[in-house]
Amino acid sequence: MENAAEISRNAASSSRWSLCSARPKSRSSCCLKVPQQIVHDPDPATYDQQLVFSTGGAPTFNSPDLNTVDLWPLRPIPVLTATVRNLSSEASANNTRIDLSWSAWGIGMPRTAIGSTFVNLARAGYAGAETTLSWPTPPVVTAAGRYGIFVSIVHPYDTDPYNNNGEQTMDGFQTSTGRSKTFVVPVRNPTGSTQTIDLTTGPSQVAPWTTVVPSTLTLAAGAQQDVMVHINVPSSVPPSPSGTLVSAGVDVLATIGGVYLGGINIAILFDA
Repeated sequence: MENAAEISRNAASSSRWSLCSARPKSRSSCCLKVPQQIVHDPDPATYDQQLVFSTGGAPTFNSPDLNTVDLWPLRPIPVLTATVRNLSSEASANNTRIDLSWSAWGIGMPRTAIGSTFVNLARAGYAGAETTLSWPTPPVVTAAGRYGIFVSIVHPYDTDPYNNNGEQTMDGFQTSTGRSKTFVVPVRNPTGSTQTIDLTTGPSQVAPWTTVVPSTLTLAAGAQQDVMVHINVPSSVPPSPSGTLVSAGVDVLATIGGVYLGGINIAILFDA
């Protein structure tokens, strides 16, 4: 006759076998593997001309997210501002670095740093998801009179690094000073080899008013050449309503073999 201890062991073993055999077999076809940690990354952004160009749009070099000149007459502004925002609704963008730099008036010109700052951006849809930063305009920029201002956004976990760079490179005129104007625009080849640069104008409404000479130029590495941008606003175009700040803008876009290089904007106020 089995002793009590052996009976107890057999009963426990039988119980464990029954429990195990009752468990459903794992089915790989309908099971979801949940990661130990789900990560959501931010998307800090600004108006990015290269992104607009690469997606088939017509970029403007009067960036809506940068304020770098006073109007009218067009002149240097005492304080430069840049607006950035977080497009991610799933993650805040803490410690986002914002770099600001400038160049002499033109396309493809060398850039010089103005300053950097860090900002915390809340998730999209929440207060603090967008902010405007400011820098005093350096005296050397003011002395230049005409210039380009560039903003660059840096975040180590950015989900989309293709909406991080913007610029505002502007000149302009009022039709009360004449409806035909010619602007000298230096164009530089910033690459390390000889390149052919193509210049086009837009948007389509104002392109017929604009002539660029030459519209194609071949430059050695680091070489620079002036082009003439002539704008003739037709007499049939009426003055804009009182209070209008900018009636139209002509954008000149430069590409190398179809690849984005940069551009400039010429703002126009129809005031006569």
